[in-house]
Amino acid sequence: LDRRALKKSGSTTVAIHGINLPAGVGADGIDLGRGVKVTHVVSSTPTLVKADVEVSADAPIGKRDVFVAGASLPGGAVVYDKVDAIKVRPQAGMARIGGINFPKQFAQFEAIAYSNGADGKPDTKDDIEIGPVEAAWSMDEYAATFGDDDKQFVGKLDDNGFFTPNVDGPNPARHNHTNNYGDVWVVATYRPPEGSKDTRAVRGRAHLLVTVPL
Repeated sequence: LDRRALKKSGSTTVAIHGINLPAGVGADGIDLGRGVKVTHVVSSTPTLVKADVEVSADAPIGKRDVFVAGASLPGGAVVYDKVDAIKVRPQAGMARIGGINFPKQFAQFEAIAYSNGADGKPDTKDDIEIGPVEAAWSMDEYAATFGDDDKQFVGKLDDNGFFTPNVDGPNPARHNHTNNYGDVWVVATYRPPEGSKDTRAVRGRAHLLVTVPL
């Protein structure tokens, strides 16, 4: 499925990829479990079926097996109610300063949303991975020493979670003219779309080590 996570009380179009799918699959030939109704098949080919689905307000939260004309994908979809947590991947990233005498090594981060699942508790076995979401990106100081100032010198993080390290040093603007290495927190902040019942912002962070060139 192009979108594994299906939100309760919502509707969307799902693309189901496969091999040797029968021609002309109808809505009654697709099953995503209790509370998820296939309202219309938009298109159908041997490798791709697009279908409009509606998720009821009382649909059970959790993983779903997906069936298309007898073929199955265990755990191919999940139903969730809200985003409870954000985890930034990778949890431990690394980049290398450079650009003058040595090449830079960049780092890409992404925000993965999670639901607490049916038990409503975080970090348990029934947690639901919703998938990547758009987030606001920022950096915080990773305080390893007194008066740490790494955040000012290591580099820049853009709106897509892509980190560009600073140039290799030494840097005369920095204490003791040291290089632009250091470590910081990479922070992602997710805010629900306008009109959502849940308006709480959710944050997650990961450690980024910006080190010397190879």
